[in-house]
Amino acid sequence: MHDDSILPTEIAVSLGLICNIGAPLVAFWVAGKLPRFRLWIHGAAFVTILASPLMAMILGLPDLLPEEEESPGARFAFLPLIVETAIIVLLYCLAGAMFLSQSVHSAISDWHGADRLPQSAARPRRQGSSYLSKRPKSR
Repeated sequence: MHDDSILPTEIAVSLGLICNIGAPLVAFWVAGKLPRFRLWIHGAAFVTILASPLMAMILGLPDLLPEEEESPGARFAFLPLIVETAIIVLLYCLAGAMFLSQSVHSAISDWHGADRLPQSAARPRRQGSSYLSKRPKSR
C-alpha cells in the first residue's frame, strides 16, 4: 500500500473529535465576549463541525495507486467522528429552532401589541392595588 497520508488515521480521528467538542465551546466563549456577532460565530462553528469528518478523511486516508484497493475497514475508523458530528449538528439545529421560535414569538407579540392600546390606558388601575402604592415609608 502506498502510505503517503498527511496524518495517521488515529490522529486524524482524534483531532476531529477534539475539534467537534472544541468548536462549540470556543463559539460559546467568543459569543459571550462579542454578543453582537453571536449568530456568525455559531454559524462558523456549525460549518467547522460539518466539515470535520471530511477534513479528517482527507488528512487521514492515504492516496492509493490505481491498482491498489482500500482495506475493507479503512472508513470504519471515522465512524465515531461521524456519529459525534451528527449528534452535535442535531443539537445545534434544535438550539437554532428554539432561538427562531423565540424570535418569531417575540415578533408576533410585538406586532400584535402594536394594534392595542398601551396596557396602562387599556386597564384602569384601582386605588391601593398597585405594588408601588405599598412601598415602605422612607425615613
